Amino acid sequence: MFMSSADSIFFKSRAECFSNSKLHSLDKYWSINNSHPMHNQMHEIIENILNARGEKTIKQSRLDLVRNLERSLSISTPMGRLSANIISFISSLIMSKVKPTNL
Repeated sequence: MFMSSADSIFFKSRAECFSNSKLHSLDKYWSINNSHPMHNQMHEIIENILNARGEKTIKQSRLDLVRNLERSLSISTPMGRLSANIISFISSLIMSKVKPTNL
């Protein structure tokens, strides 16, 4: 069962009056508790309002986190690991030749 267009318009007009923190709380709530098609509609309305305000939704935050993780893993190539090992080896050689001074 879906919301009627009148109910959808009413909910949207009410939700537009909420603060960003309240909308983020509702976004989090509806992302967890969306077991009914009506809940999905309400969640979409909340996401649309947040997007219109220039705020990130939970979905967008998760996608950004996944993209950052993918980027960090792509840096870990064999050449990157080899260069890191070479730098580490050179650093340890330099540190072993430097004698600590007594204070």
